Amino acid sequence: MPTFSLSVPWLGNATVRQTIRLLVSVALAGLVAQLAHLQEPGWALITAVIVTQSSITETMSSGRYQLVGTLIGAVVSVITITLIVFRFPLWFSFGVVFIPLAVLASWRPNTRMALVTLMIATLFPTQDDPYLRPVERVLSILFGVSVSMLVSYVVLHEQARREAFRNAAATVRKIVTILEQARTGACDWATIQDMNDECAASLRKVQAAVEEARRERWKPLEQRDPMLADLPKTLRQLQMDTLIVARAIMRSPPTEHQVITQDTNEALRAAMRRAFDWIISRCEKEAIARSGEEYRVAAGVISALPTEDGQTDEIIRFVLTILRTDLIALIRLLGDDDTERS
Repeated sequence: MPTFSLSVPWLGNATVRQTIRLLVSVALAGLVAQLAHLQEPGWALITAVIVTQSSITETMSSGRYQLVGTLIGAVVSVITITLIVFRFPLWFSFGVVFIPLAVLASWRPNTRMALVTLMIATLFPTQDDPYLRPVERVLSILFGVSVSMLVSYVVLHEQARREAFRNAAATVRKIVTILEQARTGACDWATIQDMNDECAASLRKVQAAVEEARRERWKPLEQRDPMLADLPKTLRQLQMDTLIVARAIMRSPPTEHQVITQDTNEALRAAMRRAFDWIISRCEKEAIARSGEEYRVAAGVISALPTEDGQTDEIIRFVLTILRTDLIALIRLLGDDDTERS
């Protein structure tokens, strides 16, 4: 889907881009509300402010909650209005519906907008038909949500693919740091676990960006960008391997640690480091543009990976075999030029 974008340097700033999206969303919501002759167009503007987020996923989620809550509130407010029409006291009529809605909002916090809609539709006086107020409220929310969705798709869209590969590069860097720290014995296991938590957080950002990319177009991501679709799964496997390798290296007492360190030194600092550097470089290139890569380059990186044959420690041999297998899988994924499939 084409997006409205300009080649201006300061548009690269996320705050500036979100500010522009928000202003456009509010302006369009106000225009649509005026054209629809809503009596209270301000609610459409308020909805646009609340719903317009920096990503399509967040905008859709926020818009869904706003719309569902408003629909529930509008439907139940009809009960309150009907009771008032039949001369029941205002606060009695309001309380009869408010209490169950409060329970619902406590159970499902995302439905809290139903309470707001109920209050607006029943507690604020109007000279018109009272049944029109919940209808107008629903229309205002619908206009605000629709405009926000449109703006999120077409105005300075953040390009989820770039974000995914930027975070993928950051994740691999954290993986390398964990392996290096384990190899040198510069920290304890608790520190390694903290570093792994940071790595997992970075990986979640990759997953979030991939989910965002799935919503950018109707065509399935696996068909138009198989590399991006498989990236989180392959990275996750490598991250789990890293923790196993680190644990294996650090498992021995200090008297044996140096022997294991010498056995694994070249594997983790030379050939494997070259593989990790290549992966980071490929992710950074893909974050800029989908350019593809000649597979012979990836094949050269794979052939240079160390084997487990030279390792004297059986556990180290086993974990390095696992790490090497999943490294090869990631290198092949990034080395496959799939630019013609989109």
